[in-house]
Amino acid sequence: MLTDRIIRTINTYSMLKGCSHITAALSGGADSVCLLRILNEICPLFHISLDAIHVNHCIRGEESDRDEEFCRNLCKKIDIPFKAVKYNVPEYAKTNKISIEEAARNVRYRIFSEHSQSGWKIATAHTSSDNAETILINLVRGTGLKGLSGIPPVRDNFIRPLIESTRSDVEDYLLSINQDFITDSTNLTLDYTRNKIRHMVIPELLKINRGFFSTITNESKIISEENEYLENKTAEAFQNCCQEDKLIGLSKYDSVIVKRCIMKFLKRENISVNSQRINAIENIIYNEGKINVSAKTFLICKKDVLFISRSENKYEELSVPLKMGVNILFPEKKKFIVYKNDSGNVLLDFDKIKGKMILRNRRFGDKIMLAGRSFNSSVKKLINEKIPAYERPYLHFIEDEEGLIFAEGIGISDRVKVTDKTKMILSFSIEDIKQKEK
Repeated sequence: MLTDRIIRTINTYSMLKGCSHITAALSGGADSVCLLRILNEICPLFHISLDAIHVNHCIRGEESDRDEEFCRNLCKKIDIPFKAVKYNVPEYAKTNKISIEEAARNVRYRIFSEHSQSGWKIATAHTSSDNAETILINLVRGTGLKGLSGIPPVRDNFIRPLIESTRSDVEDYLLSINQDFITDSTNLTLDYTRNKIRHMVIPELLKINRGFFSTITNESKIISEENEYLENKTAEAFQNCCQEDKLIGLSKYDSVIVKRCIMKFLKRENISVNSQRINAIENIIYNEGKINVSAKTFLICKKDVLFISRSENKYEELSVPLKMGVNILFPEKKKFIVYKNDSGNVLLDFDKIKGKMILRNRRFGDKIMLAGRSFNSSVKKLINEKIPAYERPYLHFIEDEEGLIFAEGIGISDRVKVTDKTKMILSFSIEDIKQKEK
């Protein structure tokens, strides 16, 4: 029985330790409705009170308002305190230059946290199906062990009681109690990566292994435990080696710990992280040397001491997350337009891009392996050869989580070039804003 399984999950992960009240995150979809109904059934057993919160993202117009009304009526019907918060997510996404999906997630979790009080837990309706989709998405985009660990059952005061139950389990339960729910129309399209994984990839995997969800849940537990072990070892090494803005004696640790410490160090110093940069820094830790990570920042290693050297920069460093449509890095100068087809002037193989993309200006020390070449070239040298001096401050560059993949006026990286095996194209064009306005 699903209720019994969820109680076991709650006990396995000690989800209700120190808990006096649960807030259920209610969207109106099958998963969240199931979560609410089961929590309403079991909370009295744990002597815990319950309420529900709904976030209207204002993304789908009348459909968003319909969802809110459904949730309000459901809570009224089963006598659960209800709160709805309306937030203009599209405007928030535009202002902060992030995707709608990321904006919605940020807004949701902020509202949930603001609603919570001491001793309260916030229950979200993530299932093992969601967990599997997340792991596959991370695997396709490129990730370390953390990404393959999936969705954590417990994070701070957020709990996920359905994390060991599938979407099929949820729908069977709702059918058994004759409980309806609503369906977000965007979940049925193939416009989003998660939907493609859900509707096209996972059905094929289930043909190979009918117990796929159980398998991936167990594997994610193992990976999560191993990642936690490495994180603890990394924290210990970092504490031993880190002195102000230096890492001292890091070379005595295994490579996997060294790389994690480098990542931790870069993030702390607000230096962008990618695998290419981490590998280069690891090399100078063992062999000494100097790496230019931005126009004014160098990482230098001498006698097993890694430290930061900063100098004045004549260019302000600019960067924004790359999104579909118009991106502005240089206001009143240029606009960078991204298309999910071949409408633009420059074409990339979308499936070869690793993780999130950043649109930025030039960084000293930039290197790129251009299409058709088997070696890295200095961007500075290529710019001096090809680009007039007056254009150089306004050049666009794109990097993903493995490094530079495009340099305006120079070309694209060999690893993202379009071939006869390319299935999905990402393209873009760069336009002069003043010229277009005339």
